Amino acid sequence: SKDMKIAVPLDHPRVREIYEIGKEVVNYRAGPYDFSCNTCHGSDGKRIRMQQLPNIATKKGAATAVLGWPGYRMTGNVMLPQQWRMNDCFRQQRFPQPSYASDTITSLLTYMTGTANGTTYTGPGIK
Repeated sequence: SKDMKIAVPLDHPRVREIYEIGKEVVNYRAGPYDFSCNTCHGSDGKRIRMQQLPNIATKKGAATAVLGWPGYRMTGNVMLPQQWRMNDCFRQQRFPQPSYASDTITSLLTYMTGTANGTTYTGPGIK
C-alpha cells in the first residue's frame, strides 16, 4: 500500500458508524487525570518533551499520526504496529490498555485513518 492514497470508505454505513465511535473515543475523558486523546492531540502546537504532537482532528494531523506506522523502533531493533504507540498513550493517561485489535483500537484507527483520507501512505517509518 506504500504510495497509495488512503481511502477509508466513509460512505459505507458500518464504516461510518465505527468512524463516529472512534470520534467519541477520542473525546472521552476519564482516568485519574481526566484526560482524553484530545487533551494532547486535539489542538495544534502541543508537545511532550521535545516531540511535536499531531492534532488528529485535522487531515494533516491525522495523516502525521498514521503515516509512519508500522514503525521500526531503533532503540529496540523491532518493528511495531500503531497499536503499540496507542497503548503507550493509554498507559500515560493511566487508562487500562485495550486488548490487541479491540473494538476501541479499531474505532480509533478508523477515525484517524478516515480523517487522513486522500493522503498518500508513505510508511513504514523509523522511530
